[in-house]
Amino acid sequence: MEIEQTRPENPPMTFDEVSMERSKSFVKALQELKNLRPQLYSAAEYCEKSYLHSEQKQMVLDNLKGYAVRALVNAVDHLGTVAYKLTDLLEQQALDVSTMELKVSCLNQQILTCKVYTDKEGLRQQQLLAVIPRHHKHYILPNSVNKKVHFSPLIQTDARQNHFQLRSRLQPSGIMIYIGGLWILIWLSQHLPKPS
Repeated sequence: MEIEQTRPENPPMTFDEVSMERSKSFVKALQELKNLRPQLYSAAEYCEKSYLHSEQKQMVLDNLKGYAVRALVNAVDHLGTVAYKLTDLLEQQALDVSTMELKVSCLNQQILTCKVYTDKEGLRQQQLLAVIPRHHKHYILPNSVNKKVHFSPLIQTDARQNHFQLRSRLQPSGIMIYIGGLWILIWLSQHLPKPS
């Protein structure tokens, strides 16, 4: 007992095959339109000879009119077919271009997403490796060449407070400034004017 395998009569066509079929169809319709010309010339010659050599000129003339109308309708029909196939071919090519533009746009978006991810991942890895040194800054006030102003953290406060808050307190020996969750004492007693 044999089992029949079902195979499709026409396997699915690839994109290039479909495009080639459309092109062939257009070329065939155009060739049929071109083939009308010699047929019409030979028919015109036949009608001319028939008219000249016939004694029933009116009947030949009526046949000629009917033939001319049918030939004209046939030519217009072929023109319509060529125009339809050309329009179909152009629309398909426009659709293909649009599809390709969409694919390129998707690829650009994927590349951009990958670039953003690699930039963020690289930055994250650099931040993990980076050791941020903490230095105590020293400022030199005007009119003091060799005297240094000492900058020292005194009190660490709650980190939930606003980091941009700036507070200062006047101390007998300097100024305490609150910056970014840190109190800093700047010694200024020798630079402050003496009360009179």
